[in-house]
Amino acid sequence: MNAEILVVEDTPASLELLSQLLAHAGYTVRPALEGRMALRSAQASPPDLILLDVRMPGIDGYEVCRRLKDDPRTHDIPVIFLSALHEAGDKLKGFELGAVDYIAKPYQPEEVLARVRTHVELRQLQSRLEERVAERTAQLLDAQASLHESQSRLQELAGFLQTVREEERAGIARELHDELGQALTALRIDIGWLKEKASQLGPSVVERAEAAYSLVELTINAVRRISEGLRPGMLDVLGLAAAIEHHVSQYQERTGIACTLAMNREEFDIGEPLATAIFRVVQESLTNVARHAAAGWVSVQIDDGEDEIRLCVEDDGCGFDTTGHKKTFGLLGMQERVKILGGNIEIISHPGQGTRIEAHFPKDRERK
Repeated sequence: MNAEILVVEDTPASLELLSQLLAHAGYTVRPALEGRMALRSAQASPPDLILLDVRMPGIDGYEVCRRLKDDPRTHDIPVIFLSALHEAGDKLKGFELGAVDYIAKPYQPEEVLARVRTHVELRQLQSRLEERVAERTAQLLDAQASLHESQSRLQELAGFLQTVREEERAGIARELHDELGQALTALRIDIGWLKEKASQLGPSVVERAEAAYSLVELTINAVRRISEGLRPGMLDVLGLAAAIEHHVSQYQERTGIACTLAMNREEFDIGEPLATAIFRVVQESLTNVARHAAAGWVSVQIDDGEDEIRLCVEDDGCGFDTTGHKKTFGLLGMQERVKILGGNIEIISHPGQGTRIEAHFPKDRERK
């Protein structure tokens, strides 16, 4: 059996006997006649097992064991005490110091070999287990690093897609407003002129002209509403505070849900990505309230702090079970927007107790 054993015995005859017994069994033996020699040997090259005599001149076996267990280099080496002592207190002291076994003098060769073989095998199993654990830990750390890198890339991609999406929505909104909106406005003017002239052609022509004029009015309003939903012009022209105030006012008028808005700034000195994210979270939160909450009131609060901006949207609606509720794309979209900017969002809701959505956006991340 390929294992190295340090035998510490102050009696030369006993040391020779143990060394020959173990060598014949296939072990590599390192003899030591006293404690200091044993400590230097173990620290220089840790063996697989130590057979340690208790009663020795100078440093006794108990002190050698204590020093071995205090040293990280030798702490895990199993120690078997060699002793003629038979008192239970002596054995207990050895086990308290970290010994794994006792071999009583006079030595019985079969007992010595059996105990040595058992603890050498345990030591080797422990070493292989530690190597396996270290190997699996390294694999796990590599996997975690790869996962973290993948998550970072996915987050960067999500941020890029959000930016592209906002730019696309802004482009569509401008086309609706500038091209389609202007064309419809010109058409409304022309139909208004025809309506004035149609009185000479009879009531039926006047009626058709008025219907066409009303249809153009409805279409203009629809285009304006769609354009504002895609990208509110106020967000680019007047800033976040004005855009939020206008959106909340229009929302209350359109849904009939009582809304309160509280902001601690007349305007927020933040960049376009953060302003867009806050507006979209407010927009999506209010949309969810109108669609699902059956609420009587909803409040929106935005607080601009030194290091972060806090947004809270709360309603008195029906609420839902957040643990078992299937998340909608709206909720997932809000969470992703906040996460991309390094923030965090919490959705608190219980059936029959309304819902509160609270998001925190770090300002330092936005400045980078």
